[in-house]
Amino acid sequence: MTISRAEVITSVERRRRWSQDEKERLVAASLEPGANVSEVARMAGLHVSQLFRWRKELCKQVKRV
Repeated sequence: MTISRAEVITSVERRRRWSQDEKERLVAASLEPGANVSEVARMAGLHVSQLFRWRKELCKQVKRV
């Protein structure tokens, strides 16, 4: 006899919308000397890959200006 287990998801977690100011603030914090990108992301409740993506996008915007 096999016992199986099923997980029932009862709610949908909504994505957080980050304002441009919030993104810029977090990117700036991650670019500070000695800053740990993973720690900045964790403290904001953000996945580190998202923060790296924002850094890349914002740095690209700055180079265009």
